[in-house]
Amino acid sequence: MPEYARIRGSRRQLWIGAAVLFTLAAAANLASPLYPLFQQSYSMSDSTMTALYATYVISCLPSLLLFGSAADVFGRKPVLLASIVCVGVGTALFVVGSIGVSGLFAGRVFTGIGLGLGTGAGIALMVEASPASRPWLGSTVATMSFVLGTGAGPIIAGAVAEATSGDGISAGALTAPFWVMIGLLIITAALVATLRLHKPITRQRWRPTWPSVPGPMRSSFNIAAVTGLLGWAALGLFLALLPSMTGSVLPEPSTLTSGLIVGSVLVISAASQFVAPRLQPRAAQTIGLTLMGLGAALLLSSNLPSLGAATALVLMAAAAVATGAGHGLSYWGANRETDLLTPSRQRAGITAALYLAFYAGAGLPAIVVGAIAIGTSLIDAIMIFTLVLLLAVIVFIPVPSLALTTIRRSRAEAAAALDSRAEENAALDTTATRSAWETPNRFAASQDYHSY
Repeated sequence: MPEYARIRGSRRQLWIGAAVLFTLAAAANLASPLYPLFQQSYSMSDSTMTALYATYVISCLPSLLLFGSAADVFGRKPVLLASIVCVGVGTALFVVGSIGVSGLFAGRVFTGIGLGLGTGAGIALMVEASPASRPWLGSTVATMSFVLGTGAGPIIAGAVAEATSGDGISAGALTAPFWVMIGLLIITAALVATLRLHKPITRQRWRPTWPSVPGPMRSSFNIAAVTGLLGWAALGLFLALLPSMTGSVLPEPSTLTSGLIVGSVLVISAASQFVAPRLQPRAAQTIGLTLMGLGAALLLSSNLPSLGAATALVLMAAAAVATGAGHGLSYWGANRETDLLTPSRQRAGITAALYLAFYAGAGLPAIVVGAIAIGTSLIDAIMIFTLVLLLAVIVFIPVPSLALTTIRRSRAEAAAALDSRAEENAALDTTATRSAWETPNRFAASQDYHSY
């Protein structure tokens, strides 16, 4: 019996993985539009609200670091079920009003741990289910699912809360979105439970550990991580802070206006990932960074005091379009380049390490702006952060292209290894002997390992 069992993925596995990522991302962002109502209901200060937001980010990052590799040892299915349970517990704690503020903090901790636990396993599940004719499909659907889930969470919360509120927001209206999400999580868990359980045949023992990136792909990984961090910071700026900005720029701001601008960022980000597979991963990162720089510049321009409300709104909308397209391309490029070079035995762990940078970027705007706003106004703090983000993007734009020669060598090596793997798989299909598995090609052997 071979040490590493090769298991072919299926289209059903791909879409179940997409459902898991979508639901986990939606649950993690479900509370976003309800925070002001919780603040009013529990009489929380602004600093407590900032701490509540930071708690989710702080709990998610260690989870990615310590548990990201668990799916490479135990398989994808058990880890995904554990992550759904953690997120379900965190969601349920928002329903128990008697727990108070401490319950909200505990809920965010469980949600962060669950999302960090399930991210690497879910993406690995989908990448391994990509058909041979379209190897990019798994990473593309994964990035789209995550972005759409991030946007769907606040939409679900707002729609359900408004539908159940009647004349005013009541305690029942605040808890209704979380009951809906618990139902979605139960359905998702049932789908995951129907997957076949393939236990990895490996001598690895899992323990909480810092994920290591193989030396040949370290340069590519670092570039992808920084690109993703900048992309998610740009997206986080719109998701967390744009409503406050529109309130100061527009004379008659509305929730609908802010929602449409924020929603357009997510829709355009998802749509741009349909185009992204036509590009090389490194080209997608470079173009995405350029568009995000343009978006940050337009957002800064919209706050000029000499502009009228109509002009400011047009600039904000243009900034949303540029930022959404830039985020989608850069996010896809970072994921795809890492997928191309990652050994299968380390896929979940390395993916979790990459998403560590993504989550850090998404949480950065609210935390940094909250700290800056202690000594100045909120709008000035947003402008300072946007300016710093613009400068960071401008500085980093040339980096992917400057490092391209090194990445080409890595791609050539990866392509050669994949060709070798294809030849060996053909031999395995025709020769059912033990010797066919005992190949001296260590890299090819590791690529033949898939665990669910």
